[in-house]
Amino acid sequence: MNRFQKEDDSPRNFVTRDGKFDAAHRVLHERFKCFNLHGHEYHYELTFSWSSSLDLGYAIDFKEIKRVVCEWIDETMDHGFIANPQDLQFISICNQLGLKVYRMNGAGTDSFCNPTAENIAKELFYAADVLLSNTGLNTHSVKLWETMNCHVECTGLSAAEQTLFETSDLTTQLLDWKSAQGTVEYDARRVLS
Repeated sequence: MNRFQKEDDSPRNFVTRDGKFDAAHRVLHERFKCFNLHGHEYHYELTFSWSSSLDLGYAIDFKEIKRVVCEWIDETMDHGFIANPQDLQFISICNQLGLKVYRMNGAGTDSFCNPTAENIAKELFYAADVLLSNTGLNTHSVKLWETMNCHVECTGLSAAEQTLFETSDLTTQLLDWKSAQGTVEYDARRVLS
């Protein structure tokens, strides 16, 4: 076994796409300043593992990750309020004003789930996994920077977390988004003229 392979002899192949979004949040019941409404310029790194390349020589075109996953993040979270589903006052105010609100799903629909960097990273991990299913990629990790010097990394979900996500409204929203995006053929040889 060489140093570039895992013990099971499968190659270590990864593809990563970076992005960023701006969003407001607050942490319910936190005793200090994060209880207040505030915002961050979040930076993220989505990493996927793959075992076989397409005929063009890559696992996936980077544009496809952007078109499906990064655009979903932009549409749902960028310049919005990421909310604990129990933060009913702020959600109500945002709705009255017609502002963008993203309700966290990590604890199940309408359960307590603070929009911490850790929980947002889990949401992004699940979303990326669903949105790029059937592409030959597996979500390997999501790194999320809340500030320049603080970040979290999610490398998977527990069975209980996976079940909560799968039974939440998020799954339907993701599948609808994926369907609406359609498919793009990147190999010119496969496109009929």
